[in-house]
Amino acid sequence: MNKSIRAKVASKYLACALLIAGASACDKKGFSYDNIVADDGTEYLITDSVTLNMSTVYLDSIPTSALGVALCGTNNDPVFGKISATSYWQVKAFSGTTIPDLAVYDSMVLMLHPARGVYGDTLLKQHVEVYRVTEEIKKPSTNTYLYSNYSFATESTPLGSREMITRPYWDTVYKVRLSDALGKEFFTLSKNKSQTITDQTRFLEYFRGLALKPGANSQIITPYPVGDSLNLRMYYHTDGSQINQTYADFAVYNPASSTSVQFNHIDFTRPPGSPLTNLSATNKSLPSTSSGNKVFVQPLTHLIARIDMPYLRTFTQYHDYTKIMRATLTVRPERLTYVYPYTLPANLALCEINSANVITDTLTSSLTGAVQYGNLVTDLVYNVNTAYTYDITNYCIAEINSSDATSRGLALVPPRSTGLTHFTRAILGDVQHPTNRVEVKIYYLRYK
Repeated sequence: MNKSIRAKVASKYLACALLIAGASACDKKGFSYDNIVADDGTEYLITDSVTLNMSTVYLDSIPTSALGVALCGTNNDPVFGKISATSYWQVKAFSGTTIPDLAVYDSMVLMLHPARGVYGDTLLKQHVEVYRVTEEIKKPSTNTYLYSNYSFATESTPLGSREMITRPYWDTVYKVRLSDALGKEFFTLSKNKSQTITDQTRFLEYFRGLALKPGANSQIITPYPVGDSLNLRMYYHTDGSQINQTYADFAVYNPASSTSVQFNHIDFTRPPGSPLTNLSATNKSLPSTSSGNKVFVQPLTHLIARIDMPYLRTFTQYHDYTKIMRATLTVRPERLTYVYPYTLPANLALCEINSANVITDTLTSSLTGAVQYGNLVTDLVYNVNTAYTYDITNYCIAEINSSDATSRGLALVPPRSTGLTHFTRAILGDVQHPTNRVEVKIYYLRYK
């Protein structure tokens, strides 16, 4: 039956407008039909006029630990506002080779390896400062993660700082020179094999950790992979000169990815007059009609997009038998909002979200069964054909059969591995947007 149906659809190029204009479930107005009827009385129809409500949703808490990326810097985004990132972490105890008795301390530096995905113009200055943390970095007993609004006390004076132009395509490492007083202290303890620096528990009591904060002149936010960044390196030499200099490393303390307490703290201030200023922990939804016919996605500043089709549950009430064969969703970023230095998320996962704006599940394809990430196509010439596309067949069928308790909306959310490690962002048009409109198409059968 399905193959026959598809053949008929393909041969007839069938089109029909089904307007779902706001009727309640018991009021069967708001639909218009342009029927094409097969010999057996079956109608093959398509509608692209389903009522869509879009909104920007504010998420309460953003987990930023156990991601393997440290974020640091400040960027003034004209749409999302002034955003700053600070990274906190614990340091691994000394476990290197024995330091010779005649060794002499030289210096201590923090090694930073910049990654691609800088937030802002890389021609602008990066200014970082390194601080000693003075309280234990730990998760609350009931939490699995540390969140972006958490912070821990530090000393008031930085151990070291550096200003530079970040060139992630060219430079592999930046070294931030740290306090010699701290370096010599580490050196003496390491040389004497003191348990204060060799035993992890004692070391964390002595040295709580480090924070990498943006300095006053920072203009961009840079990601640093934790695997090879945030490494304290203590240089020393042994022969009366520095020709044969060697070093000992103090890496990030990361006993297991699930227990890592390295995390990123995020601050943001929305631009004056922006509709985003209306969003907060107490006002969690902003309709697209109140924000220029668009919605905003940037999880690190608590924003995701929501789509609702409020009258979908009435879809089958207008004939004895109606069957959805396929349904697609296409969302389009607003033109000129993803030109350098700002970039779109490479992946936007399609999820189900309940009435309390809690994401309940990811939505899989009816054809492959795989989680959907939008298959982004980017139009950098005209900026009008850039789009994410999704198969929402299973979602539409489920919604038609849902109750008030089981009904769900759709959410567009970058995956945790990328959406919470970089400041990519998306500005998506709604159905009334002048150039980049969201679109739903539903292909269905109706038996007379």
